[in-house]
Amino acid sequence: MPRTAAVPETTTGAWKPTWSPGHTSPGLPPVTVVHDPHDDHAFMAAALAAHASALGRITVHPTPVASAPAALAHDLLRSLGKHLPPAGSEDGTYWVGNAETTWRAVAAWILALRIRHVIVTRAHRISSRHFEYLFALAELTKVRLTLLCHGPLPPVLAAALAALPHEEAHTLAAARRAVAAPAPGSPPAAGRFAWWEANGQFPPDEGEPCFLLPTRRTPGRGSIEAAARRLGRPVLPLPAAGRFPPEPDEHTALLAHRLHTRIAHPLHAAALAVRVFTGRPAAQLPQIPAAGTDVAPSNRGPQRPAPTWAVDLIDAGRRFGQLERPAHSDRPLRLSPWDQTAVTEAAHACGLHDPQAPRPRRHPAAPTARPPQPAAADRSAGRTPASDRAA
Repeated sequence: MPRTAAVPETTTGAWKPTWSPGHTSPGLPPVTVVHDPHDDHAFMAAALAAHASALGRITVHPTPVASAPAALAHDLLRSLGKHLPPAGSEDGTYWVGNAETTWRAVAAWILALRIRHVIVTRAHRISSRHFEYLFALAELTKVRLTLLCHGPLPPVLAAALAALPHEEAHTLAAARRAVAAPAPGSPPAAGRFAWWEANGQFPPDEGEPCFLLPTRRTPGRGSIEAAARRLGRPVLPLPAAGRFPPEPDEHTALLAHRLHTRIAHPLHAAALAVRVFTGRPAAQLPQIPAAGTDVAPSNRGPQRPAPTWAVDLIDAGRRFGQLERPAHSDRPLRLSPWDQTAVTEAAHACGLHDPQAPRPRRHPAAPTARPPQPAAADRSAGRTPASDRAA
């Protein structure tokens, strides 16, 4: 199935989640409103049971009384299987305070993972601002929206429906048909990496197996055992950089699932995936591989197709770059020094470590300060190459 274009051709600046009834694109799937005025649990159960990521359909259960601009975007990311940093942490605070970047991340993942139907429960409690963001997301991604209202219809939604093609369901039978309706153009799961089968344990167990960042040479048994002693955890072998087969083995699949679940930022997930299977940072590649294309793992060596487990990750990063910096769409995975630090942290979160222990310093040196977070104004103006943290 051909993928949906991430950014309209008329876009000149970073995409923002803004929407108004008078500027609705024609041809959007109709919005379905399910009326549940008596808050019957059967309606909620039907919506939750309809969640099927493999079929391009997700169910979002909004966090109660969460009114922050990015709150609903966080709920969408969780429905996509992404884990965000703990609330109150530096990274968690950053995700809360950067709504536009977070909504771009949601849009990039929805497009790359081919989500075509989004079901939202408790829609009668969504704020007017969240409705605007949600409709902007639907207009960009062309997803079908199904909204469950377990109480009176909010005035802002009633006003929006006057300008939107929509359908309504008033019975449980109609609601079940609405939430289980196949999304238009949903791709079959065959031939794709099953990212939706990832283990949802987070934070991970401290003693879980880890990996060594691949190099062009496969590490020997002695090197793996030495790394395991140094790290205090089992080390699972991976293929050498540039030699990953099209389909993942058991260890590679485990790592790929971690990349999908533990890194909420599409750009950082894509950059780390490229680093793993090529052995080179994304900045050193003349061209970032897309689905069906080849990439040379080093300056010398045959070109190989991107493995299936990396295709959606790379596509998500590419789409985020197009949404964040359309003027630089030829280099969608360009990383700032701050992003590079975030990718390193994401690697550690996924259990990826350097194959060799750091060399001891001859002279003590002052600790290196972490690059500061780019200001939101700089990001929106396009002056910062990239802008977010890994989860």
